[in-house]
Amino acid sequence: MKAKMFALAGLTLTSVMVLAACGGSNDSASKGEAAAEDLPEARFEVDKDTPSWEKDTEHEATLKWYVNFDWYAQPGWAKDTVTKKIKEDMNINVEFVSGNDENLNTMLAGGDLPDLMTFDKNLSAANEATKFALPLNILAETYDPYFLEHAAKPESVQWFTLEDGNIYGYPSFSTTAQDYEDGNVVGDQTFIVRKDIYEAIGEPDMSTPEGFLDALQKASEQFPTADDGAALVPFGSTALDISNGGDGAYGGTLQDFLSIAPSVDGKFNDRDADEDYINWIETFRKAYNEGYITNDQFSDNDNTMKEKLGQGRYFAYLHSNTKGLNEFMSDNNARNPEQTYIAVDGPKNANGDDSTFTGGNIGGWTQTFITTSTKEPQKAMELLTYLASEYGTMVTTFGVEGETYNIVDGIAEYSEETEALRNSDIARFDKEVGLGSYWFVSNDNYAIQMGQKPATSIRQMVEWSQDKLAPRFEIEDIDPRTGSEARNLTSINTSRVQALVNFIQAGSEEEGRQIWDDYLQERENNGWSTIVDYRNEKIAENIEKLK
Repeated sequence: MKAKMFALAGLTLTSVMVLAACGGSNDSASKGEAAAEDLPEARFEVDKDTPSWEKDTEHEATLKWYVNFDWYAQPGWAKDTVTKKIKEDMNINVEFVSGNDENLNTMLAGGDLPDLMTFDKNLSAANEATKFALPLNILAETYDPYFLEHAAKPESVQWFTLEDGNIYGYPSFSTTAQDYEDGNVVGDQTFIVRKDIYEAIGEPDMSTPEGFLDALQKASEQFPTADDGAALVPFGSTALDISNGGDGAYGGTLQDFLSIAPSVDGKFNDRDADEDYINWIETFRKAYNEGYITNDQFSDNDNTMKEKLGQGRYFAYLHSNTKGLNEFMSDNNARNPEQTYIAVDGPKNANGDDSTFTGGNIGGWTQTFITTSTKEPQKAMELLTYLASEYGTMVTTFGVEGETYNIVDGIAEYSEETEALRNSDIARFDKEVGLGSYWFVSNDNYAIQMGQKPATSIRQMVEWSQDKLAPRFEIEDIDPRTGSEARNLTSINTSRVQALVNFIQAGSEEEGRQIWDDYLQERENNGWSTIVDYRNEKIAENIEKLK
């Protein structure tokens, strides 16, 4: 996940659950709402057209912010360019604390909470937000109406507003219909090839099964080894997590490349049963049996596979998270700039239709909450407004004008020193500059509008997908999260990935297709029709909600 973020903000992410669908949200006497009734008055007269942090510079405060990811660690407040600027603007100190789900559950059970909390909105804790979080709309009305008037995205606020009329958590990476309309979205799926090999074998069309297999054959014959002497792997893809039902790029990513719609006419579309999809799994079976896919595909973790990419060991690679490749593509290009990877058209359906990807979900990834434990509700709200606003987004994305970037023809351009450091030493860049590190509520689509570009190592890959993006808000949050349906879906997903592996490793087409037919049939024994009914209900709710 860390890599996912933050070579660039903006991400495409998997369909996930939003608070609007949570049970228990109708309780008007929630702890959060009750606590909001006792909020102290604002320190000054608030103004919907002026962010309150601009007026609140005399009051110094220290806030604790919990981020529920073990890997999230910062060098300390005011140690990097971004937080130095925030402290200068707001007269504020922030202590970031990272942890995991166990830490989060312990805190919530004990009730002694930090001022702000950020965690994946998939977590069940998001369903309980009314018990531990202050309503952001009430905080905004009391302390900082600029948040709702100018900083927050109206569509995102509407999406996350519960039936009690309150919004408790604000999302990261929430992409709206307006963002799509304005073209301020980026794709996050890619089919890449090693450029030197691709050109040497004649730049073949790899969008058909026949062309795909032929290209793998030529690559393996003409380039049997990588620079380090290891055998070249003709084809790889995002790592699988077989025991936990993680399909890597063999599921939704491949189906997106084949432009198989996840819903049709307001109903869930069973993409696993689509003939184009099954034909391509059969194509991968043939590739495996020819030795073009190795057994490492089914045993390596994602980081190991990407490290091999950084060593130029793959010819072609289907990947579900382009931004997660930044560091490894940078390593590869530094190792041998003649062996850079580029995006080309990957698998297509039998009609040859262009691939269709999502450029981001309205539900985003994480949510950030201001808790009922905070002793500084005004400063906490001001900080949220600052980071969500266009001004704060410029600070967290580009830094300080005249120092780390300049505006040229209305677009932000990193200084030569900043761009060079970003592309040569990402660890030092994160520590000293901090751009992309404070992503919790920032408007990454505005950052794209203002000129944010991927790191040079993955820029062509991201740009390749730019004309293939379309929103899919209607299919967000449609999976059951509790009860027998959720347990059945977990079992189905695990069986699905095991069936994918068995299909690819099958010795014949007949055997492989029988494995897949058996899987499709076995779903019915695990309540598949009930899950489909549930998904269709949620799709209908989403369509209504989006009106």
